[in-house]
Amino acid sequence: MPIDRTIQTKRSRGTASMDSIKVPDNVDLRSLNATQYRGSAVNAAADEIFSDRYARKTRFGAVDVNYEGSEKRAKARREEAEKEEDSFIPKTNPNKKAPDALHQGVKVGTSYVERKKVIIWITTALLLLGCALLFLPPLMNSTTEETKVDFERNIFSQMGMTEFKAFALSNYSVYNPNAFSSEKNENYRVIELSVHVQNSSPFMVTIPQYEALHVPAKYEERVCYVSSTGRAATKNGSGKVIGDTIDGFSGKDVTIEVMINVTDMTEEELDECVTGMVLSTSGAKKRIARNVEVPCLPAVLFISDHVTVPLNP
Repeated sequence: MPIDRTIQTKRSRGTASMDSIKVPDNVDLRSLNATQYRGSAVNAAADEIFSDRYARKTRFGAVDVNYEGSEKRAKARREEAEKEEDSFIPKTNPNKKAPDALHQGVKVGTSYVERKKVIIWITTALLLLGCALLFLPPLMNSTTEETKVDFERNIFSQMGMTEFKAFALSNYSVYNPNAFSSEKNENYRVIELSVHVQNSSPFMVTIPQYEALHVPAKYEERVCYVSSTGRAATKNGSGKVIGDTIDGFSGKDVTIEVMINVTDMTEEELDECVTGMVLSTSGAKKRIARNVEVPCLPAVLFISDHVTVPLNP
């Protein structure tokens, strides 16, 4: 059967045949390096593969590790990456908490201490200093030079025992009312103790009265009263106790009066009774403003053993 070449020709028009295959020559390969094709990733790959300069180091790797061009490109890439890092501005995180300054370290001496602790220490010290200035009492100590016994005092010159006892209960710091047991003036001794009061605060201290904080048990029935001698005398010999005032950052010598029933007491017993007593202020206040006063703790006085109190003149 003869071959229909017409059908064969029609079929060969739409498909490739062995006659249409053409081997590229060197001219076609070199045309890939044309300037109009540069910049394309495909042509760049073709340039690196088909170029006759095989010794050049490319992104696909090369045997020549000393090729200068690749080092320059690597350096340029590193510098560009560093520039991008330097120019990078991080976005603020709204959920990020601010650094806690209270927990940062502060150098104290040779070590670091948490700032919060330093603030607590300073605040505590200031509070203690403020409390000390406001509430701590003045200092008191007894002196021996001016301590004496008023032998000429006649406590019944203007009033009898009943009236004097009532007056003492109203104006003095009575320790034991039972000590007013004798109606004879010679059975009582009025002792004037010289005491130095030192005010270490900037506020004026007012001490309206003193009291016996402790008396030896043997002589508790002997002590009548303790009082300040700062008083305004009247014509009839009675008076109202005013007390003592000490200005800020100053000291003052005050006199504290103690009356003791010395019935059947020896001079040694009287001296033991007086030196064994512990006195304190009563109702002391500090004036921090013109019309503002705050109470302060009572000041305590231990009478010195060197104080001597004679029974008779």
